[in-house]
Amino acid sequence: MRTISWSLTDLLRNWVQVSCMNTMIYGLSSDSRVTKAGDLFFAVPGLQKNGFEFCPQAVENGAAAIAWDADKMIKNDGLSSAIPCIPIAGLQQQVGFIAQRFYHHPSAHLNVIGVTGTDGKTSVSQFIAQAFNQLKISCGVIGTLGYGIYPDLKPATHTTPDAIRMQELLEFFADKQASSAVIEASSHGLKQGRLNGVAIDTAVFTNLGGDHLDYHLSLQDYGNSKRILFQMPGLKHAVINVDDEFGCLLANELEGKVNVVTYSCDHRPCPGHCIHAKKISSTRKVTKIEVGSSWGSATIKTNLYGEFNVSNILAAASVLLVSGCSFKDTIKAISSVRTALGRMELVSGVNNVPTVIVDYAHTSQALKNVLQVLRQRCAGRLWCVFGCGGDRDPGKRKLMAEVVEQSADYAVVTDDNPRSEDPVRIAKDILSGFSSSTSYSLIHDRRKAIEYAINNAAREDIVLVAGKGHETVQIINDERVSFNDKKTALACLQNYE
Repeated sequence: MRTISWSLTDLLRNWVQVSCMNTMIYGLSSDSRVTKAGDLFFAVPGLQKNGFEFCPQAVENGAAAIAWDADKMIKNDGLSSAIPCIPIAGLQQQVGFIAQRFYHHPSAHLNVIGVTGTDGKTSVSQFIAQAFNQLKISCGVIGTLGYGIYPDLKPATHTTPDAIRMQELLEFFADKQASSAVIEASSHGLKQGRLNGVAIDTAVFTNLGGDHLDYHLSLQDYGNSKRILFQMPGLKHAVINVDDEFGCLLANELEGKVNVVTYSCDHRPCPGHCIHAKKISSTRKVTKIEVGSSWGSATIKTNLYGEFNVSNILAAASVLLVSGCSFKDTIKAISSVRTALGRMELVSGVNNVPTVIVDYAHTSQALKNVLQVLRQRCAGRLWCVFGCGGDRDPGKRKLMAEVVEQSADYAVVTDDNPRSEDPVRIAKDILSGFSSSTSYSLIHDRRKAIEYAINNAAREDIVLVAGKGHETVQIINDERVSFNDKKTALACLQNYE
């Protein structure tokens, strides 16, 4: 990546008047621990700590200047007098725009797709990247499974990275001459302005369910955060799931403002540009989707199963079509996509052991979708190993238990990522969703819980291990313990008798 430098005066022009003509900026940072010599450090207020607290460390590490939030901070001894300290109103929402300028507006050189929704963001994003790859279209990926140019992804720190890292990644994609980029846009990321300064060409909405209400406090605020993606300046296309109530509302709001493409599994065509499943049929190995659309009709054959995956496929197909791919090429490329890592991933399904599936489902709706699909394919008993994350929305714990009781034959409640919360308290919240007739075991040790389910399952049974999917660590207090559901299940299956 090329070396970039700006004078502080030019970089912050339009935000504040800066008369430090000799101050040069060679990088941006909002984390004092990784601040380097020559950086402009953004003292952004966090949820729990004031950005001022980190200024001394940033200065010690060589920050050339500090920007602080003029609305939320009071200038005090936390700022160094040895370097320029610049007040900027609403700093958190401005960082992305400043980073956009610093990196010379990289998204302007890319076809950028943003994908938001409670469930399906990762699958849709991965399907888009896979399909573009099939068509020899270089595509950058920013999301849960990693950052990079597909398929060469490096581990992700967040689903949607901070605004500085976002622009840095887009600059990398442009520098490597990628033509497209797909971004998973989380509600947190949108509300905190992490996509500010990104020129989004196509916005995708998958669905809206109950999640992250510990942060958003209300479903309305959660939905409004998703809506931000569709209010981005310069947006050209909106791809929207109209099987979802909020999606219908969104499509109506955007009619006449951007090119709206609706998609549906409900076998119904919609006004305007649309793609829909006219008929869905499946065997144990193949799902066949008869597609009708504004571009024509065709049949998609895929090894993915479940209506939710049909919906994800239609979303990805819509993106290819509005990106200029032909209908014929789109159908061919989409038919070849494979499940994303940790999403309805088959661990083993040979005849002499139980079928084991690992899935990232950690909301009640996602868990319901997966269990309903597995129920249709289960000749024996359906097991579900699951838990709920600590320090997160406690309201969904009871709902997830209710879904498991309705859809599975036996539940094994275990720890997910308890973080700083007491696992006993989390389990108590989960168990409150079970009736007295529920068949379940409570085993806090996740490894032992997975082993218990597999060892007690019959060969014709299916065991779903839900909640962590692709993750390779378990977060307990401040410790990140190496742990992977798939590897744990594989080890157990090798010893299955």
